Amino acid sequence: MENQENTELTERLELIESMIAEGRRSSESWGWVFVLWGVAYYVAIAWATWGQGLSVWGDGRHWPAWPVTMLGTAALTLFIGMRGGHRGPATTLVRAVVAVWVCSGISMCFLFVAMSVGGRPADQHLFVEVLAAMMGVTNGASGWILKWKMQVACGAVWWIASAAACFGGDSQVAAVLVAAVFLCQILFGVYAMLLEAKRRKLGAVAHA
Repeated sequence: MENQENTELTERLELIESMIAEGRRSSESWGWVFVLWGVAYYVAIAWATWGQGLSVWGDGRHWPAWPVTMLGTAALTLFIGMRGGHRGPATTLVRAVVAVWVCSGISMCFLFVAMSVGGRPADQHLFVEVLAAMMGVTNGASGWILKWKMQVACGAVWWIASAAACFGGDSQVAAVLVAAVFLCQILFGVYAMLLEAKRRKLGAVAHA
C-alpha cells in the first residue's frame, strides 16, 4: 500500500514537472512578442517625447501616443499570432500564464486611455510607476508559475524601476523606463527566442 502511494506521488510530481516544462517551452515560443512590445514601448516613448523634451508621456497634443500604440500593437500581436498558427494553450499552467498576460494587457489599455482623457497626461512619474509595477506583477507571476528564474528576475527589475520612478526628475524617469524596457522586453525576448531556436535544433537532430 505504501509503495503504491509513493508511486502515485512520484507520478503526480512528474506530471507537474512536465506541465511546467511544457509551459516554459510555450512561453519561449512567444519570445518575439516581448521584442515586439519592447519596440512598441520605444515607439510610444519617441512619439510622446517628440517636441516635449524628456517627457515619456507628452502633452495635450501627444497624449494619444501610448493608447494608440498599445492598441495597435495588441492588434498586430493577435494578427501575427493567428498567422503563425499558434493554437490555444494546451495545459492548465499555460492557460494560467496566458490569463495573467491578457488581463494585464487589458488593464493597461484601459489605464492608458483613462489617464489620457482624465486630465493626467503630464503626470509622468505616476505613469511610469504604475506601468512598471504592473509589468513587475505580470512577469513575476508568470516566472513563479513556470519556475523560470530569468522571468522572475525581469519582474524584479520592473519592481525596482517602479520604485525608482518615484525619485529624480523627468530625465531620470525616462532613463529608468528605457533601461527596463531594454532589459525585460528586448533582451529577455531575444533570450527566449534563442532558447526556442536551440530546442528546435536539438529536436531536428534527434529526429534526423
